[in-house]
Amino acid sequence: MCEYGISLPAYDVLAALREAGEPYRRTTGEVAAAVRGRTGGLTKHADRLEAAGLIRRERDAEDRRIVRLCLTPEGLELAERISAVRSSQEQELLAGLTAADRRRLSGLLSALGRTLGAGAPEQ
Repeated sequence: MCEYGISLPAYDVLAALREAGEPYRRTTGEVAAAVRGRTGGLTKHADRLEAAGLIRRERDAEDRRIVRLCLTPEGLELAERISAVRSSQEQELLAGLTAADRRRLSGLLSALGRTLGAGAPEQ
């Protein structure tokens, strides 16, 4: 991610907003849930992304405690560009695997994700 001027956790924030669809915004709580704690300091990453002009913060008109993070056009363009590169890299990595190998890998990665999500290794 360094070649794009952002960290991987910052990209996770951009990706979570992009995945929300138009108008590409979510509350900070929704972003935190979408990245499942991978941001390691959501406020810090949001501050940097905002300073770079990639997101903006909006306060809810009815409840000012609610803050929404919104992709700017520049943030959306960067998120789409990085997503395309990552997708191409993933396809290249998986090119040598058979369909059965891909299914096994998917199952193993799902199990790993559940283990990491539970906070303790499976026995």
